[in-house]
Amino acid sequence: MEERIRKCPECGSKNIVTDSKRAELYCAGCGVVLAENIVDLGPEWRSYDEDQAAKRIRTGPPMSYRIHDKGLGTPMPGLPARTKRLRGISIDSSDKTLALALVEIDRMACALKLPNNIKEETSVLYRKAMKHNLIKGRSIEELVSAMLYITCRQYEVPRTLKEIAEVSRSPLKKIRRSYIFLLRKLEIKLAPANPARYIPRFCSKLGLSEEIREKATEILKDDKGTGVAKGWGPIGTAAAAIYIAAILSGEKITEKEIAKVVGTTEITIRDRYKELVKRLNIDLLSTPVSRESKSVEIGTS
Repeated sequence: MEERIRKCPECGSKNIVTDSKRAELYCAGCGVVLAENIVDLGPEWRSYDEDQAAKRIRTGPPMSYRIHDKGLGTPMPGLPARTKRLRGISIDSSDKTLALALVEIDRMACALKLPNNIKEETSVLYRKAMKHNLIKGRSIEELVSAMLYITCRQYEVPRTLKEIAEVSRSPLKKIRRSYIFLLRKLEIKLAPANPARYIPRFCSKLGLSEEIREKATEILKDDKGTGVAKGWGPIGTAAAAIYIAAILSGEKITEKEIAKVVGTTEITIRDRYKELVKRLNIDLLSTPVSRESKSVEIGTS
């Protein structure tokens, strides 16, 4: 009733007041009673602070796919396992597998410092794979790791397969195999990863300045996605852009140091570096670092 009456029909005032004691709705302007015997849809109890309200409230948390029963079950603390079996509370094997997978998703996502929406979407993806009968006979760790990587790619969260393998209990080779398997079976289409997304994290790990971060991002912006169109990996492209930006800024850093942090090879960085410099016409010969490295190469050759 309160939502329907927003304006007094007598005086046109919008100052409508609800009197909970008399269960009436009246206009504060002219005093006319607009409604009587209003039903109070609130709780029957009263609270004087937030702690008291939290203790008396009877609703639970919102539904979440991160819990095997979506948070709709009724917890019974202190109930013996035998009593649970007699009351039919025991869960079947598929629910147990789902519960284990969701725990693994939460563990790995926390280790990678991923937000809750990534956990939620990965849980939804695992349920979808269960619905398509893709879980049976396969390792939970492999599938969960691959699903986390897929979700990160979908939400453009910069995480590499190597980083996921470091917190997983499965090797990188098996995770990559499960990743390709899920893409094919679930018909998931992923856009090419943007290498600029990786630059802030890589620069932070390398301890580089904000200037290098901005220059590396600008280099990839000038490239206009040509490297992505050619099929270049985003990690190698980002590493090459960081290396070029470091040379332009006069900071000393080697390809080996960058390769160790980002998880690629020096050859990959060198190849991407040469092609970016050639395509964007970047002059590196006048920088102090380039002159020094060139003299070292001449002296050692």
